[in-house]
Amino acid sequence: MEITATARFVHISSKKIQPWLKNLRQQPVSVALDSLRYVDTKAGQIIYKVIASAVSNAVNNYNFKPDNLRIKLLTVDGGPSAKRYWFRSHGSADVRLKRTAHIKVVLEEIVKDQTTSKPTKSVTSKSTAVTSKTQKTDITPDKKPNQLNPVNKKTGEVKSQKSVTKKIFSRTTNK
Repeated sequence: MEITATARFVHISSKKIQPWLKNLRQQPVSVALDSLRYVDTKAGQIIYKVIASAVSNAVNNYNFKPDNLRIKLLTVDGGPSAKRYWFRSHGSADVRLKRTAHIKVVLEEIVKDQTTSKPTKSVTSKSTAVTSKTQKTDITPDKKPNQLNPVNKKTGEVKSQKSVTKKIFSRTTNK
């Protein structure tokens, strides 16, 4: 089940809120609220209030526990801009935009997977064939091939490659 909370027409630009949202997506609610609790910026305080509102909606309306909630979706969209004039020299004026934003938070309940073993069939011929196939394809952690040196599928040999360096900058210097 999804629980939503929105804050609309917030008097802040969506560009100022966006960098805060990257680290909060797919996080448990308790971790997100702890990281935003003592933030001094206006954007951090607004996001904290919206997430806290979504948690209180989940607790009061659906009897969820706050520890079992996770942020599924956290978005910010631009709202309408109020146009104000900024008077300049020689009788001219520039338009100044007072931007607003719409913030939306969607929470979901964390479901802990309880894996149950499926009943196996009593036919022995099929089960031995299945185990022999799995033994051939099983790779133990000690024999796991290196990611830089891929394994040839036909012969099972490890291909050797030159050392791989990661290119960090795309700019070249002029000489």
